Amino acid sequence: MKPPGLDDFLTSLLRHHNTGDLSDAVITCEDQVFKIHRVVLSAHSKYFARALNGEWKETTDRKIEIKDFDPIVVEAMLHFIYSFDYVDACDSSSMVFNAQVYQIADKYDIPALKTYSKNKFASAITFGWNTDDFPGAVSLICDTTPLEDRGLRDLVVDITWKNIDKLIGRDGFCELLRKTADFTADLILFLHGRTSKKKSRTAIH
Repeated sequence: MKPPGLDDFLTSLLRHHNTGDLSDAVITCEDQVFKIHRVVLSAHSKYFARALNGEWKETTDRKIEIKDFDPIVVEAMLHFIYSFDYVDACDSSSMVFNAQVYQIADKYDIPALKTYSKNKFASAITFGWNTDDFPGAVSLICDTTPLEDRGLRDLVVDITWKNIDKLIGRDGFCELLRKTADFTADLILFLHGRTSKKKSRTAIH
């Protein structure tokens, strides 16, 4: 059961998102400036805690510059930090966008956001595997996550196995298999494991 007043607290906290009210630092991304509160970001992220309260240059300047993500992804990260939620970008593939949020959560060590974006990605691929955006989403995941990070990798392998008969005849998917060795290897190992289990069950019966 949620503690009394939690919803009111979160609503109040969200009102401080990207406002000058009590703000004591900024994040910049391209031409956008996001006003932030060090204590709020530090509570979510060990990375931001070190950057904003340690010996780093950002501590003195109270400014963090993010260069390798689009502003809309940074906005999603910050909205989550202040509300434990974010809205998918309406002009982007939901799969790709949530994969990008997963990436920024990993880089800046925000475990709650990483879990949340993974769950949103899992919902997105339920039907998204059947769109032209699917190969691009898989390629992005393989390019931006290490092999040992199975969060999104296992999701795309599983949904591919379930729909392999439909996907295998599509040019975009076949091109993905040719160009993305990590994904192809994961898929082969997964299919081999499923086949081995099936043979074992057949032998028992």
